Amino acid sequence: MFNKKTLLTLVFISSLALSLPAFSATAQRIAVLDLQEAMMSTDKISRAFEEIDRQLSSEESRIRQLAEEGRSLQQRLQRDGDVMSESERTRLTQEMQQKVQEYQQRGNQLQQRQQQMRQQVVNDNRPQLERVVNELLEEHNIDILLDRQAVHFAKPQFDLTPVVADKLNELE
Repeated sequence: MFNKKTLLTLVFISSLALSLPAFSATAQRIAVLDLQEAMMSTDKISRAFEEIDRQLSSEESRIRQLAEEGRSLQQRLQRDGDVMSESERTRLTQEMQQKVQEYQQRGNQLQQRQQQMRQQVVNDNRPQLERVVNELLEEHNIDILLDRQAVHFAKPQFDLTPVVADKLNELE
């Protein structure tokens, strides 16, 4: 006679065995895609990002200039601080702190502005990307598309990233 544990195990295995054929009868086609890399690999987006960098270059130059001015003040304080009056040291220290604050503030603003502009470019091109991805899913009969960065390993033939980038470049 079966004991209770053995009987439960048999019932579980039987139910599992009955459900497996239905699930495995339809093989799933899986591919991976790095959306960001695919978009960044396109000529159109690369040119747009270069244009953003060009537009922001004068602000970037001003930020580098602020950093240099701050370093120059710091070096002057280190070099001549012992022979300066207390009021001059205080004035230079305050000026240096103002440069550092302005540097940090402008740097953060520039970074945020650059990110917003780049995100806008990506958003503007997202419909084309989605259309290309959907076409490839249909063309290759793919059932599941995973983010390549979330997958530990995938054979190159399952990676749609270069194919998507090529198709996006063809649309230009």
